[in-house]
Amino acid sequence: MKKALTLLVVLAVVVPTMANIELFWSDTGLTNSALQYSTALTNFLPIVANPVPVVEKTVAGTYDLYLWGRFNEGADVPSYTQIYGLDLKWQNSGGTVADNAAYRQQKLGSGAYKRWDGSNGILLDGVMAAVTASGIQFILPPDTNNDLYNPATHEFLLGAAKITLTNMGDYAQIALDATPPGLGIAMRYIGAGDIPDPAVLPATVTLVPEPASLALLALAGLLRRR
Repeated sequence: MKKALTLLVVLAVVVPTMANIELFWSDTGLTNSALQYSTALTNFLPIVANPVPVVEKTVAGTYDLYLWGRFNEGADVPSYTQIYGLDLKWQNSGGTVADNAAYRQQKLGSGAYKRWDGSNGILLDGVMAAVTASGIQFILPPDTNNDLYNPATHEFLLGAAKITLTNMGDYAQIALDATPPGLGIAMRYIGAGDIPDPAVLPATVTLVPEPASLALLALAGLLRRR
């Protein structure tokens, strides 16, 4: 028994965490809600707020949510790489999406930074490309850049969407569009060659019953049986 426990401990230590890029929804993203769905080429950096991840809502309604991503470092997602191409798609069940935008971050002057190429606005399920722009760089402290990115947490703000959830079980999900004609994701070392496409986990928000409501339903069932 002791040998078996020792083996389990060793396995727990040596099994690495899966490296990936994780998308997630947040109630927070920008401190100025007037720019939440802006498709302008502008500097959003002064109004960025830290994310508060959300995967569930318990009340039907329309929610203004922000889409974030997180680099989970490993062999498949090494640091000092950059996303220079990204194509996402909606995979909803019941949930509907109205306004949405992928942020076109641009900082001029010292430390100039432009995330995506092009002169037109980009939707979250549109193609984001950085041939001459900088894309989304996965860097570590003490290095910094002028993107919507936190080197300490490896998190980056992608954009926002107005999502409506009406019935219990409805969900809205945005995921990588990697099946042709979808372009998936393209990554490379900063200033160097490509790396294999990493796994990208989708962001999902689901309408679920409140725990208190479930307890009341269970109690009502017991009373009826009595």
